[in-house]
Amino acid sequence: MRIEDTKILTGGQAALRDAVRLVARAEQCGAGLSLKLQKKGYGKADVKAAVETLIEAGMVDDLRYACLWIESRIKHGAASPRRLLYGLCGKGLDRSTAETALKKTLDIDRELTLLRNFSEKHTGGKNFKENLRFEGFSAEALERMRDE
Repeated sequence: MRIEDTKILTGGQAALRDAVRLVARAEQCGAGLSLKLQKKGYGKADVKAAVETLIEAGMVDDLRYACLWIESRIKHGAASPRRLLYGLCGKGLDRSTAETALKKTLDIDRELTLLRNFSEKHTGGKNFKENLRFEGFSAEALERMRDE
């Protein structure tokens, strides 16, 4: 038994301890960390305080999380910019942060990689070009792909 385990912690202290442990294991976004702490049974006030403390300390950063999440999805065959955006929003990030992360992370070379992969999986069709635009691919990426 560790010394810290013998101490009696308040709800806020315990929530902060568990939040730090979660952040130490993997990058977290504020919304995801809040949800995990709530599932552990912590009250909303304790969760909010713990997450805010880690945000102020720079241990939780939604933009950093979003950029790393995008890079991971690209490595594992992400489908399109639009699906990346919706995936981030589905994790509780606000749309503005998700869009900023996409702009920051998805340079033209990475976007072309996504476009090539997407094209291989979804070839042809009557509205193929319109579907590519709908999926969030930029005009620049579409032109460069056409020129190849």
